[in-house]
Amino acid sequence: MVFKDRRLLFFDDRDIELREGVNLVLNPPEKRGPCLYIEKEWELGGTRPMCIVRIGDEYRLYYSVRLGEGETTLAFAISKDGITWERPELGVREYKGSKANNLVSIDGCRQNEGCIFVDPSAPKDQRIKLVGHAQEEGGMYVMTSPDGFSFKRNPGNLLPFILDNHNSSFYDSRIGKYVIYSRGWDRDRPIPPMEGSRTVIRIETDDLLSPVKWDENAPDPWPMSKKWEGLGHENMRRVNKELPSVISPDEMDPPEADIYQAAAVQYLADAYLAFPSLYYHHPWYPEGFINDGYLDLQFAASRDGINWRRDFRGSYVRLDLPDGPCTKMMHMLVGMVPYEFRISQYYIGSRRSHGEGRVPDDVQPKPSVATKRPPQIGDAMVYRAEQRLDGFVSADSAYTGGMLITKPFVLESPVLKINVDTSASGVAHAALLWDDGSIIEGHSLEDSDRIQGNDTDWVLSWRKKSDLSHLVGKKIKLMVRSRSTKLFAVYPCERSLADE
Repeated sequence: MVFKDRRLLFFDDRDIELREGVNLVLNPPEKRGPCLYIEKEWELGGTRPMCIVRIGDEYRLYYSVRLGEGETTLAFAISKDGITWERPELGVREYKGSKANNLVSIDGCRQNEGCIFVDPSAPKDQRIKLVGHAQEEGGMYVMTSPDGFSFKRNPGNLLPFILDNHNSSFYDSRIGKYVIYSRGWDRDRPIPPMEGSRTVIRIETDDLLSPVKWDENAPDPWPMSKKWEGLGHENMRRVNKELPSVISPDEMDPPEADIYQAAAVQYLADAYLAFPSLYYHHPWYPEGFINDGYLDLQFAASRDGINWRRDFRGSYVRLDLPDGPCTKMMHMLVGMVPYEFRISQYYIGSRRSHGEGRVPDDVQPKPSVATKRPPQIGDAMVYRAEQRLDGFVSADSAYTGGMLITKPFVLESPVLKINVDTSASGVAHAALLWDDGSIIEGHSLEDSDRIQGNDTDWVLSWRKKSDLSHLVGKKIKLMVRSRSTKLFAVYPCERSLADE
């Protein structure tokens, strides 16, 4: 969880009683360019960024590293502000006779995709969890660590399915269980020649060290994977209806598109955000390439982590212009870093499409685009996008004016703050109402001081007075009358980062 307070956000109408002349608007972040580059010799075999996790007073960006001869391990960089990242010398994993590196030990596990999080319910020697997946490891598995430097694999598998691509995993303190979002499929919605569409499944368990139950009698299972895939998983298959899909392509999406991964986080106790990649498939070989297409980033939100809304179908992060680094493909990493007025999010991308250059094995000669340039020192590894604090979706009033009234909330702070942007052409005034809708004396729109500017911590005041101590613990509503104003959040209490 990112924050633990009870702020009001407006990615849906749950906290809104009335809005007139006000629309909910998705706000894309600003691209800030690369924040982590390939710098070390051990990264030249290839890297795959995974997730960002807060541990103590620092943030770690974990990524996998291919060391050669089929060996893969993990590494991480650290940051205090999410902008500047450094590689610590961990002294854990030897590389060419030296432990002066940032490599993590993973107990000889053949790690492919994964997500790392801090488990507040676990004993200290298991407080950091890694939920990984590798077909060579038999599916989804769990590793534990006391410090995130050295991980030990838990015996067995959580699930015996092919669950390729990074998952999103965390301990949901609201329900007291572990939640994992991973790769699913819908065989009722094929994208020929594929026999289904990718979806996001939700896995819930109260015991992360034991196999997860799934519907062994689910209809229309995938066939076992074909032997020619050659990865040691001939007795594995993909998920269709064995576990519930919670984010899926629907009739509003292009029929050629599916949902690649979730990149989900628990933002508040009752606010879950996801940044799924929408994968638009191109024609297959011989017209095109095998499993090829473009991917960009969308936005989804939920109040319970089960029922997800994709009300804003436009791109949250769009592909770059032709001279940019991510012209054809993007994936959001799991996790984010709040710092002062902003939130940093992280993504990877490419100038290559998903299957560019991929043709059947017997086709000769191979297309020139099939040859990838090997990684080099100085190559960008991770890109940073900067979002306003709580800025994902705002309640925007029309240029000619609008009105918003919140549902009742309990005031917990002696001052009431809002996250607002009127810029110069907009203006707003606020009133406080009792639960029954009557105006609280001295806090009418006429009493309100002018709200004008751009601030994540605007303190509301009436006739130059902001002290609301006499209302603390009482249920009230906030009315905002404005024009050309973006209202991002209301803070009935002090903002507070969640515990680790």
